Amino acid sequence: MIAKPKTPRFRVGIDIGGTFTDLCVLDEEAGDFFHLKVPSTPKDLTRGVMESVEAFLGEDRSPDDATFLFHATTAATNALLEQKGVDTWLVITEGFTGVYETPELGEILVGSYDYLSYPKPPLLVPQRKTIQIPERVDFRGHVVRPLDEAEARRRLSVLRDSGVEAVAVCLLFSFMNPEHERRIREMIRAVAPNADIYLSSETLPQIREYPRLATTVANAYVGPVVTRYIHRLEQALASRGLSRPLYIMQSNGGSLTSGALSKIPVQMIESGPAAGVLAAAHFGRLTGRERVISFDMGGTTAKAGIIEGGSPRIVPRFQAGPWLLSTPSLDIVEIGSGGGSIARIDKSGMLKVGPESAGAEPGPACYPGGGSAPTVTDADLALGWLDPDYFLGGKIRLDRSAAERAIAANVAEPLGLDVIAAASGIVKIVNSQMVEALRLVTVARGEDPREYVMVAFGGAGPVHAAAIAEELKIPMVIVPPLPGVTSAMGLLVSDLKRDYVQTRFADLEVVTAREVQALFETMEAEARDELGKEGIAQERIHYERSLDLRYSIQKYELGVPVGGGAVKETDKAGWRRHFDELHEQHYGSRAADQKVEIVNYRLTARVVLPKPRVPELPLSGEDPRGALKGRRRAYFDGWLDCPVYERERLQCGNRLAGPAIIEQVDSTIVMQPGHSARVDSYGNVIVEVMGERR
Repeated sequence: MIAKPKTPRFRVGIDIGGTFTDLCVLDEEAGDFFHLKVPSTPKDLTRGVMESVEAFLGEDRSPDDATFLFHATTAATNALLEQKGVDTWLVITEGFTGVYETPELGEILVGSYDYLSYPKPPLLVPQRKTIQIPERVDFRGHVVRPLDEAEARRRLSVLRDSGVEAVAVCLLFSFMNPEHERRIREMIRAVAPNADIYLSSETLPQIREYPRLATTVANAYVGPVVTRYIHRLEQALASRGLSRPLYIMQSNGGSLTSGALSKIPVQMIESGPAAGVLAAAHFGRLTGRERVISFDMGGTTAKAGIIEGGSPRIVPRFQAGPWLLSTPSLDIVEIGSGGGSIARIDKSGMLKVGPESAGAEPGPACYPGGGSAPTVTDADLALGWLDPDYFLGGKIRLDRSAAERAIAANVAEPLGLDVIAAASGIVKIVNSQMVEALRLVTVARGEDPREYVMVAFGGAGPVHAAAIAEELKIPMVIVPPLPGVTSAMGLLVSDLKRDYVQTRFADLEVVTAREVQALFETMEAEARDELGKEGIAQERIHYERSLDLRYSIQKYELGVPVGGGAVKETDKAGWRRHFDELHEQHYGSRAADQKVEIVNYRLTARVVLPKPRVPELPLSGEDPRGALKGRRRAYFDGWLDCPVYERERLQCGNRLAGPAIIEQVDSTIVMQPGHSARVDSYGNVIVEVMGERR
């Protein structure tokens, strides 16, 4: 009898953070999760990934059992924020060097109007590495000055033997007519055949010179770094028998293969944070809640995102450090407040926390071989919130004495405080910083946080979430079953996704339905071709269309979804009504007497992947004493005796009263006095935040 072939069943997600690399694997048959955390390896990120993979395969599992491989990486983020990209040159239209050096006021000022003293984003390409090309295309795409090929070759010859690794080409109005950029690419290849070349007409074929240029330059700057990293990782995975395509999370909340991402590596800047927001949306849907605030506090940073109607909010551009990048992203605010954030006294004698982080190397003072600077994790340990013998399930033993010595020397003694008061001050400051981050994605967007629930995760998120939620009057905090690896879990619920944009100006009343349909069909053909090269059948691709519209007197636009299928002339009136409604919703007014213009056509190509099944737990009683593992003193503006529970032994229906501490391998939940919690049928701990403490 011939044995039936074994069906692959493991969906693998790997997320690299600043301190730890997380692995989460779903057994699609049993519905069980395998998860672990290993220290990140900044000098070679692939090493941490492979250590986590080896730990999984070491349990007598076969590489052939993997159905999907998903990855979120900090490779692009680190290269940009640490300014460790490659030697990059810039090619622009003659006479327009000032576009990069003097960005538009509105493109760089966030919460400030002091243009003269505002620190402008650092130039990733200096003036001496900028090449001006004699050519000119107008805003309609008409050539008004033909490309002078002889002079262009002469000027580009400087690239020969220059050691250039990447070239960004951004000519004026190339999004309307890319022929000059394409011809220049051929010329660059002739003199610098080993350089990677990124055209603005492919990276961001969209109006506005500075955002297009800055995004293309950032793309070129990080591109080779990301490409080399992914190539090394794919080789390492293949050597271990994991030869399935590697899907990489993008800032827009969708995954793509490395081949499809090769032209747009800048889309990976918010890779890990985006995966966390997807996970928060997934747990919100599981628990029947569509308005969710995602709160992810890891070792290096804290991230906050917003979910409405069960789906993460998308923005057309986002801030990455000092750089504003015009690529679609989930609406995420990120600050340098994590478990590894360093506490210090500044020159004015004030206590500051972050954004500097101890990271994975050397790590907090309490870590084995940790640094000498006190961190948030050291403060959490000193306050009794963390068990020094059960960090990562006991894999790492924390040194409370080392934490207290670091706090005493660097914070308590300079301020004239005792160690516990100093530790409490560190926590209160970092919490206030995270409260402000959450206000940025809610109050600053016109949303009331009291109408949302918070999904808290990351290794440090559940430690601080309840206190932060109380400050913002968020009524409920949901802590998923595996909070320390929730971003990695978010990879397992992602779809494949690619965004396209094309600027084409038109008066909405004048443009014909046939013209609109033709351009969308051209974009869809490009998507089919690009995704088809990655082995994705065209019948699996779903398309989502939208138009960026504005009143003729405006400079910026709003996106309006336009549906699929054949465009009809009668559709335009509906688009106009929708735009007027959106404008009134956003700005409090509408201009019915003004014409409406089409500025950009947008297309999202999506391949829906099957979502993992999460089995429900049987209902047990309310009494949690079966999970009680002991008691210890913890500090909540005073020392209190707290029960300590083992999360793995909590049952569906169990109810707990704060103050209490719930421990698990990958995180710790700290329940504040006056709060209560219950365990739902999916294993989530639902913390009810009841306002003022008793």
